[in-house]
Amino acid sequence: MLNPQNSREAAERIADAICIFVGYLLATEIALAFQWGRIRVLLPGGASQAKSQYSALLIVAILLWLTLTAYTETYRPHRTERLKFLVRGLTQTLLIWSLVTIAVIFALRFEFLSRRFTICFIATSMVFIFIRQLGTVLVLRSLRRSAHKWRTAVVIGDDEATCQHFAGLLTAAHPMGYQRVDVQPGKRAVGCNGNRAESGISCKCASLEAIDDVYLIGVNDGEDGSASAGCMLTLLKQGKSVHIVPSLLDTRLFRQSLGDIAGIPVLSVSKGELSPIQAAVKRLVDFVVSALLLIVLSPVIVAITVAVKLTSPGPAFFRQKRLGLDGKPFTLFKFRTMRTDAEQILKDSPSLHAKYLQNNFKLPKGEDPRLAPLGGFLRATSLDELPQLFNVLIGEMSLVGPRPIVPPEAVHYGDSAMLFMSAKPGMTGHWQVSGRSEIAEYEKRVELDLEYIRDQSIGKDLEILLRTVPAVLRRKGAN
Repeated sequence: MLNPQNSREAAERIADAICIFVGYLLATEIALAFQWGRIRVLLPGGASQAKSQYSALLIVAILLWLTLTAYTETYRPHRTERLKFLVRGLTQTLLIWSLVTIAVIFALRFEFLSRRFTICFIATSMVFIFIRQLGTVLVLRSLRRSAHKWRTAVVIGDDEATCQHFAGLLTAAHPMGYQRVDVQPGKRAVGCNGNRAESGISCKCASLEAIDDVYLIGVNDGEDGSASAGCMLTLLKQGKSVHIVPSLLDTRLFRQSLGDIAGIPVLSVSKGELSPIQAAVKRLVDFVVSALLLIVLSPVIVAITVAVKLTSPGPAFFRQKRLGLDGKPFTLFKFRTMRTDAEQILKDSPSLHAKYLQNNFKLPKGEDPRLAPLGGFLRATSLDELPQLFNVLIGEMSLVGPRPIVPPEAVHYGDSAMLFMSAKPGMTGHWQVSGRSEIAEYEKRVELDLEYIRDQSIGKDLEILLRTVPAVLRRKGAN
């Protein structure tokens, strides 16, 4: 009897074979419309040898796709895979398939086969397969986010708190589509063969009959590795999907890659960073864009400078020490939005200072007596941050990056402080486009900054810059 996973894989293989056939039909229509030479042999009365070669092209393409995807595991479940990695893997598989197909057709020396038709056929087939596979994944994930919960799972591990935490991630953080996630903590347990076994996991096979997925946390931590291996083998024979979860480190804020050493799976973890070429491109973009914006916005900057001076005694610019790359302090520039005695106001009012600390180093909107006459407007429109373009120009900041924090805030980053300061602070970033002051918990701000450092790339910076414009116009989270 075919299990559900094999049925799904078979259905997807058939669907992709149909995509290749539809690509062939579309390429035929395109070739006929443009009257591409020997494609006329496909019409009634055409040469039988040419027809055979065109038919062979279709058969070879389908067989090569089915063979290649058997090695690339294209049809494995993608529940836990990030979308960008899925797209990258699918694109690589399609490119390899196209090159192999062209190479095989070239080796067979099909003299009646049109090269333009072959390229058109492969291109249309790639598009159809890509849309079909990506569309299927997106539809399934959408259904899993809604009420369509089809599968059940169990989390097995030594520590109950760790198991409960991971079970929460399965049900809340990812569109896994589980209707129920059980937890089975405990190191000593009845082994899969019914005998007492000292194992790194608890494997009560009798209670797992209605379970589809098994997550094993700390599977290699036990002293008896053979018991763990035997348990996994039994689960696999029962048709369960088994997932091994490393229990030593929470790696969500780091880049991960899975490889192997002598057949043993190895999870490699590294901090996010730009390549030297990417870093050079980012610095060039920062310099050029900041210089252009300073020139274009110079009338606005001069007007705000004069307005701040006329409406409030004191300097027009606010200078403050912030932590930059590798923790190096630098002076950040902003338009002054507070009275010159703002610090004294906090010191003179213990209740106000307590509220300031309790509210993550700021006062609630509408309750800050330190604001200058134009302070609220400049903050709401983010115009107070325009002088930071000078910091970007001289290389102390970047257009996109983590928040530039004051030294006392570094304690909130704990052991991740040096990781946080491994990237230049930015005028805008993941936190700014995610709501800014609407995010009340300081820990969440820290997590957003660390997520940016993990995912930093030229493409990510461009995405944040594009999201910054509507966020500023909507005044999202401005305070």
